Amino acid sequence: MTMKKMFKIGSIFFVISFFMISLAQAQQKGAQPQKADIIKMPDGSYRAKGYDEATRPDDSYLAKFHAIDVVSKLMKQNLEEIYLIKVIVSNFPDKGWNADYDKLYNGYKEGMELYYKRNIIYSQAKLEQNQKDIRDLFKKIIDEYKIQAETLLGECASKVLQLHLDVSSRIDPNRFDALYTNQLRLRVAYGQLDDAESAVWDKYYVGAIYHLRLARAYAISILEDLSATPQEREAVENKYKVAKADDLNRIYAEKPVKKEEPVKK
Repeated sequence: MTMKKMFKIGSIFFVISFFMISLAQAQQKGAQPQKADIIKMPDGSYRAKGYDEATRPDDSYLAKFHAIDVVSKLMKQNLEEIYLIKVIVSNFPDKGWNADYDKLYNGYKEGMELYYKRNIIYSQAKLEQNQKDIRDLFKKIIDEYKIQAETLLGECASKVLQLHLDVSSRIDPNRFDALYTNQLRLRVAYGQLDDAESAVWDKYYVGAIYHLRLARAYAISILEDLSATPQEREAVENKYKVAKADDLNRIYAEKPVKKEEPVKK
């Protein structure tokens, strides 16, 4: 081994050693208990409340070094998924998901607080539990979205069949084009249902939700396009306005009524 390689390896070892020593000092000096959720141990270390010696996570230097990367990823991923859930819960408040959302919000907040207190091991444990809770709520949402999508697509299939059996569809170019276009939409929509099933199998729950949203969006567009009258189309738009906003990952809100300003005399 050349001197250059030995010097390079020695430098890397020195940097890692310096980082680990600094982390240990920060844990000893900076991670003082601020609330009742942090407990001082007989050996002078600190741990989060709710753990005993059988369940307390490994807090070795190597575990702390690994936890830094894990926590960084979980803080970003969990936050994005919680925002997605916030949109869904806000759009469908009648589904009883508010308590689950509050649990996710508080769990993430606790994990973040532990991170900023430099209790990195317990921050990782809290955020991993937070991720599990997020997935559990995703499963409930997916079950509901699947019911919504299948119900809508069943209605769409009936309308497409009626258009098939309508004699004018064979002689009217406009109706034939509508039939062809919405057949394709219906096929794509059912394909999205299959893709959602595959995503659930792979435990890619965010992907499953987006596939089901696409299936629902295609279904609504079919119902709008095959409306017999402008009034029927408007009724469809009003009925599914919340779902349409949700499909775009937006929180639906009624337009605020503009107050008339008093006339100045």
